[in-house]
Amino acid sequence: MLQSRRASLSALALLFGGVLLLAGCGGGGDGDGVQIQAGDRSPSIDGAMARVTAPADSAVVDSAGVDATVEAENFEAGIQTDTERANEIANSGNGQHFHLIVDNQPYMANYETGTPFDLGDLEPGAHTLVAFPSRSYHESVKGPEAYDLVNFYVGEESGEFMLGSREPAIIYSRPKGRYRRADAERIMLDFYLHNVELSPDGYQARYTIRDTDGTEVASITLTEWTPAFVTGLEAGTYEVNLQLIGSDGNVVPGPFNDTTRKIRVRPGN
Repeated sequence: MLQSRRASLSALALLFGGVLLLAGCGGGGDGDGVQIQAGDRSPSIDGAMARVTAPADSAVVDSAGVDATVEAENFEAGIQTDTERANEIANSGNGQHFHLIVDNQPYMANYETGTPFDLGDLEPGAHTLVAFPSRSYHESVKGPEAYDLVNFYVGEESGEFMLGSREPAIIYSRPKGRYRRADAERIMLDFYLHNVELSPDGYQARYTIRDTDGTEVASITLTEWTPAFVTGLEAGTYEVNLQLIGSDGNVVPGPFNDTTRKIRVRPGN
């Protein structure tokens, strides 16, 4: 009887220890193999800048079909970024480019400098365009001077711009779309900052990944402006939420500061 009781206690202790071990694994995962880890920035591209030359800031564009023209400084579009990361994550065969984000919608990739790029048909009223340089594997070139923000109108001067020159904002960039085979094994999470510096006791960036049932599978809070990488996602559709968190622990008000995108993942051959 005593030996049986000791065996039961030992089994319980092993089980409890296993639960603690699972709960302590990884921090940023769900215990089922999904992990998010902060990464280092890619080597800098000194002086790289994107500059929107059309439409002009505060311009009224007559046509709903709006073209944007982006010029570059110290940045070459259309070439491959020569770093090890280009072989580790999803990489565009078309090379370096610009991410163009209109009204906080998913970015459009522009691979040509100085050529009008079709932003599509936009509703009448106010619109906000953000443009920044991107490496061939979609990691943004980060810096307070590297990006451009242009507010413009279509048809008429009406409505409010989503983002001005002064308010703090976090701008969703990656992940986006579908990830298959090797590209699904390690997926980059990346964003842009506007009037924000991240720190342990100030603004922070929070990524949360949920499955189709709304169950959280992984999350990470970043206190530095770096990309992060998620591994272990099984085949399926996921919602990726990016939030700008203030020093009070709450989401900072603003239309860019709480954004969710859907991605599809299909690992394997």
